[in-house]
Amino acid sequence: MNPIKWIRQNQTKLMAVFVIIIMIAFVMPTLLSQLAKPRMKGPEQAMWLFNKDKKINLNDIRAASSELSAMKILYIDKFLVSQQDLRFVLLGHLIFPEAVPPAALSDEIKNIVAQNRLRVSSVRVNDLFEQTRGRAELFWILLKAEAKNAGFTVPPQRAGEILSELIPKITNNQIDAQTLVRNAGQVNGMTDDGVLSTFANILAIIAYARAITDMEDVTEGQMANLAVRANETINAEFVDFSSETFIDKTSEPDEAEIAGQFEKYKNYYADTITEENPCGFGYKQKPRVALEYIIIKLEDIKKLVTPPTQEETEEYYQQNIGRFTEEVPEDANDPNSKFIKKQRSYAEVADIIRDLLLNGKAGTKARNILDDVVEQAQAGFESLSFETAAARQFKEKMTDYAAPAEKIAQQNNIKIYTGKTAPLAAEEMQQDRCLGSLMMQTQSKVPTSLTRLAFAAEQLGSEAAKLGPFDPPKPKMYVSFGPLIDSMGTIIAMVRVIEAGNSAVLTDINFSYEKNLPAVFEDKQQKEKTFVLKDKVKQDCRKLAAFETARQKANEFAELAKNKGWDVAIEKFNSLYPSRLSPPKSAKDGNETQKTFEIQKWDQKTRVSRTDVEIAKTWAAQLPGIEHLINQRAIQAKLMDKFYSLLQQPNKVRLEDANVPAVIEFQPLLSCYVIKSLSRNPVTTDEYEASRQQIAYKENFILAQSMTIEHFMPDNIIKRLNFRPAAAEPNEPNNPAKQNDANGAKL
Repeated sequence: MNPIKWIRQNQTKLMAVFVIIIMIAFVMPTLLSQLAKPRMKGPEQAMWLFNKDKKINLNDIRAASSELSAMKILYIDKFLVSQQDLRFVLLGHLIFPEAVPPAALSDEIKNIVAQNRLRVSSVRVNDLFEQTRGRAELFWILLKAEAKNAGFTVPPQRAGEILSELIPKITNNQIDAQTLVRNAGQVNGMTDDGVLSTFANILAIIAYARAITDMEDVTEGQMANLAVRANETINAEFVDFSSETFIDKTSEPDEAEIAGQFEKYKNYYADTITEENPCGFGYKQKPRVALEYIIIKLEDIKKLVTPPTQEETEEYYQQNIGRFTEEVPEDANDPNSKFIKKQRSYAEVADIIRDLLLNGKAGTKARNILDDVVEQAQAGFESLSFETAAARQFKEKMTDYAAPAEKIAQQNNIKIYTGKTAPLAAEEMQQDRCLGSLMMQTQSKVPTSLTRLAFAAEQLGSEAAKLGPFDPPKPKMYVSFGPLIDSMGTIIAMVRVIEAGNSAVLTDINFSYEKNLPAVFEDKQQKEKTFVLKDKVKQDCRKLAAFETARQKANEFAELAKNKGWDVAIEKFNSLYPSRLSPPKSAKDGNETQKTFEIQKWDQKTRVSRTDVEIAKTWAAQLPGIEHLINQRAIQAKLMDKFYSLLQQPNKVRLEDANVPAVIEFQPLLSCYVIKSLSRNPVTTDEYEASRQQIAYKENFILAQSMTIEHFMPDNIIKRLNFRPAAAEPNEPNNPAKQNDANGAKL
């Protein structure tokens, strides 16, 4: 939004801020003068308490500040946050919050979780950074005291020995530890022993954290299970008899059958596999959100802007020359030679710079056009307070995007796409080529998807997606947010939520709606534009009937394969049930006919553990629109277990010839599998013993790192040490400075 327009909309708040600033300007000189005077009860008076009756005063804060400053001179802040162990990293984050950008650290931790090297939810990762808003000195004092009370101490002499080894590595032998310690002490008014004692306290805090988080022991049974899951594989050959193959052969279900199917599963979400619902049928509505959107193609905008001149591209190259380097082998003829940085010439990157500048100009122009449309559509909002106005007030004051967008499109001779979607489930929104690709840039390297933002609307209550501290703020109903850009940089949009509804059990089988998805791209494979509940129920009835046919035909196939051979059975069944994806008979020679039935193979396929599935479900809970992907992974895990069930007897590694073909029915996919061969590659005793120690260490490390998140969670530290503001003295009720600092430490 244009800054002038924003100021106009927020002038009431700005005036309040200006008044406060003026008051501070008058009060601050007097306050500073008073603080500069020695006072009997000032620096030594308790400002906070912890444990039972331990006190923290201003002198303690000053001493803590000097200690942390000394550690920065020793590069301990950089050392802590550069380690692979979260016990070091999170301690560094708490006491040296400026050492690494919080958003970058959050991204890194979430990346570790995604790789299954940390077992915490995204919610707890967000909590860690939402809570860490206090004074570093307070956390330093509390953590020092906690380690000391637990009996964890490190002698200063030992700390000095560690520094003697550490400092040369950190500084690349530019300075020795003794000199650096002396410098740190002189700058902060500390003795050498004081500096070493401070570093010893850091080591003690880490030692205590290690003792607390390493208390998880991996049992022998766990290790054996982990070894099997990670290293045991399965080989299989089978033919899939899917209900989809036979669905065209089924008759239309009658009204009673359709109504019965709907009543039986109307309280379930689709794809939820349970003992009562093994096929995963479900007609319960998930939370839904309707959007109004403005979308512009950036290719259209590029025609409106002046292409960058050669002078502009050359100037950009000179100002950003460091960005145009590449690593190449020192010896081009030796692939093993070390890599060196090489500066790319202007001629090599001129086209890249030209496109970059053109895209920048187009983006700026597009954002201005979007702002103009939004300003006109939300002109009535100027009289509203964005903080206190109710949603209905925004709804009453807003106008549709369509009219201003059409006017501005004519002025610029471009196409602007506007519209309103139906209330959509997150999966429908995410799977749309246009809406599902839109993202909003944040402090994090990972942009926030439109789907996640839209489903964070307050009106969804407990079913709303949770946004993290580095995501954009949750959207207000009827208020535009953006700009959002797709991953390929082809479109740019502004969006607003115009309706939000919670999950609901439908009572009318005739429920239907037009999705009204944006028609920005020509998409021949676009999914159905209309949702008709009755058609879905009817299709599920036909799938069930087709599953009965699939079961019958799978058994017929197995019998034929056993008596006549697999080639004969496959050829016969392909002639009876030709693929619907095959080219017509009039197709030219050379087009291969796609066969309905073929032998599929699994080659050394590993099983998916239930723990992995549960972790994925927990993680996906905060990413609306991808639940179906997690459900599919869970279903594949169940299918693998179904195959393994034929090899459950001790030491059984393959199906004997007498037991094949074998037929497996699998309801979650409404398929039957005729198995030609099945074997597993078990983990041998020698292999287990060779990897046993590594498995135990890895599992222990993962568990310890996961517990570290909780150990260094700011609220947990405050709770463990009973940290609280000191009670105000009789002559000094509700000291605001103390109260604010104490509250700050809790945030």
